[in-house]
Amino acid sequence: MPIKVKLLLWYLLIQSLILAGFNYALYINVEHNLRENISGVIQTHEAIEHFLNTVWLLSPFSIVLSSFGGYFLIGRYFKPLKAMLHNMQTINAKELSQRIVTHENDDEINRLATAFNAMLERLEYSFTAIKAFNTQASHELRTPLTIMRGEIEIALRRERSNEEYRRILEVQLEEIQALQTLIENLLSLAEGNTSLSHKYFSKMHPPFSI
Repeated sequence: MPIKVKLLLWYLLIQSLILAGFNYALYINVEHNLRENISGVIQTHEAIEHFLNTVWLLSPFSIVLSSFGGYFLIGRYFKPLKAMLHNMQTINAKELSQRIVTHENDDEINRLATAFNAMLERLEYSFTAIKAFNTQASHELRTPLTIMRGEIEIALRRERSNEEYRRILEVQLEEIQALQTLIENLLSLAEGNTSLSHKYFSKMHPPFSI
């Protein structure tokens, strides 16, 4: 049941109880006055005037009592919202596994908590995928650079023939082309196209979700 409907029903209940109590008190008061005047001439005008004065005197009290009842009622129903806001403030990028406590009540606050938990789940999935991708990308970048450095260090140890230098340069060219392909995939990923990167990385490593 929606919260606004619950609040309305509770408010009407409180108002009904207050009005019933006041009406009963007024009835007793008027009945007492009429009984006192029954022995003589019934002074209807004075009884009505006294009744209206009593209503005017009790109206502010009724308003104050209704206000306190409404304040208590609102505080009671928005207590879960305060707890949910407190939990939200404790969640950060390192604590995305936390979730907001939900209840069985099908109201706006519970639906808000459910939607927030779903958002946290998507964020946790995205952060995990980004972390895995960064690890994978670092490894893929390190591999060709390590090969290139090793080939160059070997080549500089002594004088070599033109054929040997040519072979080393061909290896460097292949690694440069691999780096270029990787960089293009990273750019495609930054633009929202993950298919190329996923296809490239899955050639040498198990696929992972991006």
